[in-house]
Amino acid sequence: MDTRHPAGGLAAKPRRFRKFDRDHPKDQLVVVMHPGPRHDLRMDPLPHITVLMGTRNGAAHLHQQLASLAAQDHLRWSLWISDDGSTDATWSHIRAFAEDQPNPVVLLRGPKRGMSANYLGLLCHPDLPPGPVAFADQDDLWLPHHLTRGLTALTRSPAPPGGRIYSAHRLVLKGGQVPRALCWRGGGDPGFRNAMVECRTPGSGLILDAGAVALARRVGVVDVPFWDWWLTLLFTGAATEVVQDARPGLLYRAHTGNCLGPRTGLAAALWRLNRLRDGSYRDWVCQNLAMLEPHMAQLTPPNQDILRQALSLDPGARLRRLSAHRHWLRDRVALWLAA
Repeated sequence: MDTRHPAGGLAAKPRRFRKFDRDHPKDQLVVVMHPGPRHDLRMDPLPHITVLMGTRNGAAHLHQQLASLAAQDHLRWSLWISDDGSTDATWSHIRAFAEDQPNPVVLLRGPKRGMSANYLGLLCHPDLPPGPVAFADQDDLWLPHHLTRGLTALTRSPAPPGGRIYSAHRLVLKGGQVPRALCWRGGGDPGFRNAMVECRTPGSGLILDAGAVALARRVGVVDVPFWDWWLTLLFTGAATEVVQDARPGLLYRAHTGNCLGPRTGLAAALWRLNRLRDGSYRDWVCQNLAMLEPHMAQLTPPNQDILRQALSLDPGARLRRLSAHRHWLRDRVALWLAA
């Protein structure tokens, strides 16, 4: 089904919901709501952007995240959601949001193969509109300037052949505490070797220009542990320009359901230490590099040589060699000892 829409981000005419058959594996619910009163978008110099969100049982916080999207000061957006088998009120929240929005909202059935398959499948959907995309978690809160600031950074000058990506800094929102900034990992280029051992462009604040989107879609959906780490690895290998913004663009909600474990405090440190000790981290690195090898042609020649060299080493020696490229000294030492 073709769900493309005008560049201004408004549907051509009202459509009603089509009943979603949860038992039909090829079915999808497409929601394109009627255009309502908006400001004149023809004067906006920034392009339309498609927001990609993966959901699964996110009803507890989804309403607030959707409200923060509606409050963006950049108005030219549409929302594509891939729901990966929710059994709570997630669908109801999305429907209520779509009924109150003039912007198009497209809801698809997810593959039910985990978060990476869900997000990468959404990015590589054949009917995805052309142009830049922004990724959104189901439980964060965007600050009103997030899309405007990201698009401004992406369009400030002609992009290199590999495209350009934008990564917003984040404030952490935990319980009833005052939001505070996560440790800033900007400064210095997050190059290819660094991306082999960590992700410094988290998906919750990631925005891609059209060139970066095209690169990711050429590679397609791959079986990797974390979709945002994979994209960081691919983009740095292809010499995509990375713009890291020290100004926070969103509130990252820290709770027990976070996919990558706790993010702050002693619990976070212990969780990461255990992933090093039980070999999970080593396996993640190895899987990422193995998935990248068939797409060697997408990398620059120097980075092709770096990948071949890394793949020639056994997993332990590989981690020891790459440990020097972690951003923080403490992480370099921990990775070297774990290897």
